[in-house]
Amino acid sequence: MIRFYTPILLLQMFCLYHAYTSNTDRKWFWIIIFFPFIGSLIYLYDTFYTRNNIDNLSEGVKTAFIGNYKIDKLEKQLKYSDTVSNKIELADEQALVGNYDRALNLYKSCLEGVHKNDAKLLIRILNTSYLKKDYSAAIHYGEQIVDEKLFNNSEEKLALAWSYYHEDKMDKAEEKFKEMDLRFSNYQQRLEYSNFLNLTNRSAEGSSILQDLIDEIDSMDNYEKRSKKNIYKEIKRMAQELSA
Repeated sequence: MIRFYTPILLLQMFCLYHAYTSNTDRKWFWIIIFFPFIGSLIYLYDTFYTRNNIDNLSEGVKTAFIGNYKIDKLEKQLKYSDTVSNKIELADEQALVGNYDRALNLYKSCLEGVHKNDAKLLIRILNTSYLKKDYSAAIHYGEQIVDEKLFNNSEEKLALAWSYYHEDKMDKAEEKFKEMDLRFSNYQQRLEYSNFLNLTNRSAEGSSILQDLIDEIDSMDNYEKRSKKNIYKEIKRMAQELSA
């Protein structure tokens, strides 16, 4: 009996994991939970219906249940074909699992030729340097792309703003936060700006930004509200903390 149920349990776990990371409709969670085998099969059929999707599903199962499967695969891929795209793909995965030194070495090795001033690559280096808490390096790379349109309102720009904060360059930090403070957009950036104001003893200004965010989302139609439900929860939680 144990041998029969173990594969079903693994299948159920994968489907729940995939449904959660994909923000799937809540009904699928109940279907998978109450009907582990049939419900999981129906979910897989509904979600993965092309050959490419089946291949992706296979890779997803291996990644979920085999420790460093994806990284090992990408390392072998790079060894076989030493290209910039393969380096970046491996570096992205290394950064995702917290191997920041390996990721940075790979990213920086791509900074040559036509990629020497590649904005997308520099954004990756900035963000990874910030995650490594090397704030001076993050500022160094961030200042090279401050005029790039791609970087202007990106969430990665938060890494530059917070790096200035950690390096005690408050005027520079606020300058970057203000640049991202645009109505009906940049919700994550403005939430972070509110947090910055609170940390710098300006909680009233921070609360005002949070209220603006709440009012904007409350004025949206139901479809737009649903797309903002996660950030809305964060905003409401912070607003409650500041008002406590």
